[in-house]
Amino acid sequence: MRGARTRRGPRATRVLLVPVLALALAGCAGDDGTSINEQMRQGDQKGYVAGDGTIQQVAVGERDQEVSLEGTTLEDEPWSSADHAGEVVVVNVWGSWCGPCVAEVPDLVEVETALREAGEPVTFIGLNSRDTIPNALAFEKRYDVPYPSLQDDGGRTRAQLGSLAVATPTTLVIDGEGRLAARVSGEVDATTLRSLVEDVLADGTVEAGGEGAAG
Repeated sequence: MRGARTRRGPRATRVLLVPVLALALAGCAGDDGTSINEQMRQGDQKGYVAGDGTIQQVAVGERDQEVSLEGTTLEDEPWSSADHAGEVVVVNVWGSWCGPCVAEVPDLVEVETALREAGEPVTFIGLNSRDTIPNALAFEKRYDVPYPSLQDDGGRTRAQLGSLAVATPTTLVIDGEGRLAARVSGEVDATTLRSLVEDVLADGTVEAGGEGAAG
């Protein structure tokens, strides 16, 4: 794997010939010029951006974007990515109102369950968007989601991810050193997600037991 590259998942429909982040930024503003963060704080779906399934991977030697995330779970518990240093962290941005989010839930649950039962140093965290806490909890119960999600707080928690999470859903794979290793903009399937995570597990940034590889 050389440099940052994009590939298409089984549900992708077209190939992009422009940088992924540039496309996301170009499509994020509404007609009134509302900023990304302001859109995410709105209670309606104005400014909603649907992903197209584009997959971005970054080679180990070219990972220069650190990702830090913290917030409060739907169960009112504090959560921070800093507590999971040395592990692969999978962040999934979702909303119960989002069709692709509903469609990908079984795939996310399948991969998380398999990796957890295998004892892999991988942590999944959801990041809910534009739902009330009761609605989000009901959604997780309905689909038997086994991992926690951060509650929506008017977009402030999501804003920590900046342009990495403009689309809903978005899935990020963070390596053991807290850097962006892969991103799926739009619906992700189990085969693709497991492959992305296993690539990071094998790339030297994570060691058995969840201890990050030495610099």
